[in-house]
Amino acid sequence: MPRNHLVNTLFLLGLLAFSGAAFAMSEDEEVVDTRILIDISGSMKTNDPANLRRPALRLLVGLLPEEARAGVWTFGQYVNMLVPLGKVDKAWKIRARQGAGKIHSRGLYTNIEDVLNRSIADWEGATTKHRRHLILLTDGMVDISKKAEENTDSRQRILDQILPRLKGYDARVHTIALSDRADHALMKTLSDETGGWYKQVNDAAQLQRVFLRLFEKVGRPDSVPLKENKFNIDASISETTLLVFRDDTAQPTHVITPSGLTFGATDAPENVNWHRDEGYDLLTISNPEPGEWQIQASLDPDNRVMVVTDLKLHTTELPNKLALGEQLPLVAYFSEKGEKITDPGFLELVSIQVEQSDVDGPGEPRPLFDDGQLGDVKAGDGNFTMVVGEQAKAGRVELLLDVEGKTFRREQRQSFAIVPSYQVDVAKGAGGDESIVQVTLTPDLELLDPASISIGGQLSSEQKESQPVMMLPATNGVGWESAIDRKQLSGSWKLELHLSAKTLSGNQLEIDLEPMSIEGLAAPPPPEPAAAASQGLKEEPVSEETKQDWLMLAGLFGAGNLLLLLIAGGAFWLVKRNSAGDQIQLLDDEETLAAKGVAG
Repeated sequence: MPRNHLVNTLFLLGLLAFSGAAFAMSEDEEVVDTRILIDISGSMKTNDPANLRRPALRLLVGLLPEEARAGVWTFGQYVNMLVPLGKVDKAWKIRARQGAGKIHSRGLYTNIEDVLNRSIADWEGATTKHRRHLILLTDGMVDISKKAEENTDSRQRILDQILPRLKGYDARVHTIALSDRADHALMKTLSDETGGWYKQVNDAAQLQRVFLRLFEKVGRPDSVPLKENKFNIDASISETTLLVFRDDTAQPTHVITPSGLTFGATDAPENVNWHRDEGYDLLTISNPEPGEWQIQASLDPDNRVMVVTDLKLHTTELPNKLALGEQLPLVAYFSEKGEKITDPGFLELVSIQVEQSDVDGPGEPRPLFDDGQLGDVKAGDGNFTMVVGEQAKAGRVELLLDVEGKTFRREQRQSFAIVPSYQVDVAKGAGGDESIVQVTLTPDLELLDPASISIGGQLSSEQKESQPVMMLPATNGVGWESAIDRKQLSGSWKLELHLSAKTLSGNQLEIDLEPMSIEGLAAPPPPEPAAAASQGLKEEPVSEETKQDWLMLAGLFGAGNLLLLLIAGGAFWLVKRNSAGDQIQLLDDEETLAAKGVAG
């Protein structure tokens, strides 16, 4: 089997395995279980002087889907259950909004260990019934005592005891650092190792939008497109929630229904629950009128229209981090009242596109197909597929999935980071010897399967010479390394490394690392004897006098040769003439004798 065909076959099998696992999770409609932990230590007076944690929490509470489970804890020196853990419904949301008003900045310490332990005390083992999320907002370090060693011990217990439990619970930890002083290393570790999301926020005013993105990760809501503050509601939608951001100087927000009714927060109809808060309006409309709606407010890219509907859009939940060079399938399908839709009459009228925004800005929309090609496993099975990660660059990526059917519109957002799966360090003068170049490759074990990693290396020179390089396990037990002695090399060389590994998602990576230049210190080898002889013959410049002497000698030599030729020619002519005379005389004598003989 040709190699390319084999690779494509293996890739498609990988997609099949990945998508099958994704559907096994999503079709069961797991209930979201979210624990929200908010720092109330005294340093928050500086980092959140306006106490914007309150409206941000109220925003997240208002967005959480009903039937979810949630609870809110605050922590300083002590841990307090601000909002009891329970099922999210109207009564729970009322208690949570009231509880948000009690957030303060009077705590003496920052007891992260205790709040983690208390908030997950009822979790036991992994579960297929809940999608577990933990949101940690803090501005400081682990701080439980005036004794530094006690703080260090507490931090280490988080890493050694609590983190393994969280991973065993299959919980995703999302961390928000609200200052430069936060323990960013700890927070990144908690998020990275659980597949969560980490964000540093330098201004508390950003918290509302950060919580919106966290909700989209946690709740994965169905939405409809909002263009120029207009959106369409179809007959399958039983409830819609509008999030409208506004600044302090903006006019009050109003909404216009398809039938032309205009209302605001003070005169909203009975089927509208309108919550007006610092910086935003959040309103939920039950049984909204089908047709085109309009919002009278400033345009904002973070405004949203989320819906509750029997016609649901399901998509693969992509990881928060993707290895640079890794490719994963993004699969979308629909269900109606819990049943997956495979009716060709419905599927043929559906158009799905994905717009990707990355370090280069928004790209051209790409379609998803259900045609059994380019990563789609089977044509007509209701699964629309595209491959994510092709030709991607490192950085943050936002995907906007836009769906248009005959009678409905939907959209969904996902975000993730594309990061290198390895780090290369080059150190000259290893061990105090300036001629030694130490090359160390450290893989990211949060992305790669350690047992699958292999690294090959080769040195090549400008003269097309090559020699293998052995990458050995690093002395510190992490990664691979090689010491290259430049005294053994002459001239310029390139070190080329190849990394082969499987990601934790099961995808095979084959990466050629950027070549590294290495200058040899050895003297160049002596030239070959023949080459040396030819290189030793050098032409001296010739003077005009020498040229004239050579011309005179050449003339004399030519004249002498001409004279010799004349003499030789004359001698030859004389010899030839005498020889011819002899021949004539001899012929005459023979003829005379013959005549006499005849006469006698």
